Amino acid sequence: MSESPPVVSSGVGIGGLVSPPAIPPIVSEEGCEIQMSLLAFDKLVRIGVCGEVSLIPYNPAFEKWDAVAKCDIPLNYLRDMFAFQTDHFDANDLNPEDVRFYVNGLLIPTASNLNLASAVVGNGAVISVNALNQALSSSDMVIGKDYIKHLADLLFNTPFGVDLFINETDLVNSVNSGLVSIWNSCASDLQNISTAGTHSALQGSEGHKYLLANSQAEDDNNTSKYNICRELYRMLISKVPTRFTDLPSIELPQERKVEVDPDANNLYYLPLIAGDQILMRVVFKPCEDQSSFQNAAEDAIVREDKRAYIIVLNLVDIPIPVTN
Repeated sequence: MSESPPVVSSGVGIGGLVSPPAIPPIVSEEGCEIQMSLLAFDKLVRIGVCGEVSLIPYNPAFEKWDAVAKCDIPLNYLRDMFAFQTDHFDANDLNPEDVRFYVNGLLIPTASNLNLASAVVGNGAVISVNALNQALSSSDMVIGKDYIKHLADLLFNTPFGVDLFINETDLVNSVNSGLVSIWNSCASDLQNISTAGTHSALQGSEGHKYLLANSQAEDDNNTSKYNICRELYRMLISKVPTRFTDLPSIELPQERKVEVDPDANNLYYLPLIAGDQILMRVVFKPCEDQSSFQNAAEDAIVREDKRAYIIVLNLVDIPIPVTN
């Protein structure tokens, strides 16, 4: 059966299978500096492959979440694409004209750069042991495998029913394809507000565009989340203002200044450091043709089931891989 192309939607504002008291905690582990949730990276995707039990194809937001997964990301992938500029001695964002916010459109990481499919599920995992009560390896705890265990639990009333699928690998690959589509959607959001973007709020010259601070009304109405660089900036400066006390130490090198805005003075990186964690939420739904193997009413319930994951992008101080 051919796979349907994943369709990603933004800002879904929905939860998962659990009520708020049962939401698994996002643990701030030892060595973590701060965690930052990007509400702009709140995505939903429906997987494109149906779980099958015969050779004949059958038709089968961050308010809540069901599980938490962590993925190590080279610090520079996320730090290098963001910059802010100020011509003032203060950087407190009180005056909308004080600070400009840039996303370097040349440095937005790709889905393969981040490899969200490698994120390992911890709290809220469907199951962490096999049928012999032996702990599963981290490779068996990735989102793709966790989600199809959830699908098996949904269809067969046990996660061990995953072995009934004759296309288990295709199902995992479909989840992984959904993760690629989700990051591609996030990257598109970033590109839209980048130095080469087309967002209506952008200012500046072609190839060197920027956003200013949003109005208080936009902040109050939660309509400023698209300004992703500013969102991170606001969290950093309000939680760890000491990182802004030596701006020359985070000034962009000349070659980056030319890329971002050659006419701007005082361009700085966001002071992200190893140990910071950026959170995004992804929500999966079964294939739109997934069968419950019961009746039409149950089919409809199964197809609208949602499982939400918080993905912790754990920034680590490792070099960006060099590709030829």
